[in-house]
Amino acid sequence: MQWFDVDKEGLGKLLERRGKEWVLFELIQNALDEETKEVEVTLERIAGTKYVNLVVRDDSPRGFANLEHAFVLFAESGKKVDATKRGRFNVGEKAVLATCVEASIASTTGTVVFDSSGRRRTGRKTERGSVFSGRMRMTSEEISQCSAAVKRLIVPPGVTLRFNGGEVMRREPIATVQATLQTEVADAEGFLRRSMRVTNIGIYETLEGEEACLYEMGIPVVGTGDRWHCDVGQKVPLSIDRDSVPPAYLAKVRALVLDEMAARLEADDSTSTWVKDAVQRFGEELKPETVTRLVELRFGQKSVIFDPSDQEANRIAVANGYSVVHGSQLSKQEWAAVRSAGALLPAGQVTPSPRPYSEGGREQSVLSRDKWTARMCAVAGLAQRLAQRLLGFEITVVMVSDVGWRFAATYGGRTLTMNLGVLGHKWFDGKLAAILDLILHELSHEHESNHLSREYFAAITKLGGQMAVLALEEPAIFDLGG
Repeated sequence: MQWFDVDKEGLGKLLERRGKEWVLFELIQNALDEETKEVEVTLERIAGTKYVNLVVRDDSPRGFANLEHAFVLFAESGKKVDATKRGRFNVGEKAVLATCVEASIASTTGTVVFDSSGRRRTGRKTERGSVFSGRMRMTSEEISQCSAAVKRLIVPPGVTLRFNGGEVMRREPIATVQATLQTEVADAEGFLRRSMRVTNIGIYETLEGEEACLYEMGIPVVGTGDRWHCDVGQKVPLSIDRDSVPPAYLAKVRALVLDEMAARLEADDSTSTWVKDAVQRFGEELKPETVTRLVELRFGQKSVIFDPSDQEANRIAVANGYSVVHGSQLSKQEWAAVRSAGALLPAGQVTPSPRPYSEGGREQSVLSRDKWTARMCAVAGLAQRLAQRLLGFEITVVMVSDVGWRFAATYGGRTLTMNLGVLGHKWFDGKLAAILDLILHELSHEHESNHLSREYFAAITKLGGQMAVLALEEPAIFDLGG
């Protein structure tokens, strides 16, 4: 004696919320799970009624193996043990039948008819394959939705799918990823267990008007809104309604796709939900070049981390066209991925401030006075004369030669340091305008170190004006000799 009965009408009403396209998907996936080469679907309005006839026909050699599976809920399914078969709950046909007012399933083993009088078997058999025929209520809008839904299917290689006489367009992947993913297979006792298995993920372009979906072997199961469709080549860990997957599973698929498609990403992708989800959960597993690509798309090709230990380095970075990324701009998980990949460096390492004699600064190779050329002595003298007249005090001029220290000069503590290793002798022997440019730039730091501040701008314009007056009133101050 059965423990409980199922109210067909009640079940049908519950299933209405899923939309009618899932009916087609359930029937088509059943056909695809067999050794099928051709599947033909017909959906037509019954003239003058609110009903349609739905027929799904396949050419599987053996047809519907066990007709009892058409009407017994949760019966043991042979598909449960095969990760490459879509079915596992043995619920799909029953759910479809719950939406029909009458139906029949004909196969090589016989026919089952469902109508107002109940269920009965007949001896009629097909020579090959199975035929589902059902009459159900469907609005014109639902018919349109079903017609569009069938076109979203990814037809497996070697299979032809026709809908209302026309062949469903075959889609080709733009990329394929092989990965180990979670799947579901039955153990020796028939219990579904989750396990890890190597499979392929096909990546497909979305057509106009489509929402990107996660597919299970060609059948869309979850709308994702991502950049591309992703078709997993084995059972996906689905809910019994076949409309959701564990969030971690989806994020893993997204991370795999992100790695594969990094070169095709665009700026909008870097801040999209799907990319952020992949980075949040699997950021440290992403390829370094993927994370670097995301950083470039989000912050530009020139970007550094804000460096609290070298404030001037941050300002130098901005002055040189870098984006300075602050801690609040990325999540904890995103920062972990960035640091793991080495995708961003602190400003102090990229645009370090010129601090040759400060605590922690690098020691410079100072040139003794006897190694200065006459022109170097003349330039140093000019800088000292200008400092006396513009700043009102004497300064010290130091010459270093260090090609590894990339600054031409620096000023601090009333000391002007010039780097022969960067400037070169040609600069010292060159035009006065370039020499005055550097001296004015460095002496202005007596008033403000920040190149980007109003104070520095005011200082350099003020000293520039004073220098112009000096040039008019005392031109001899600018004499370099020779």
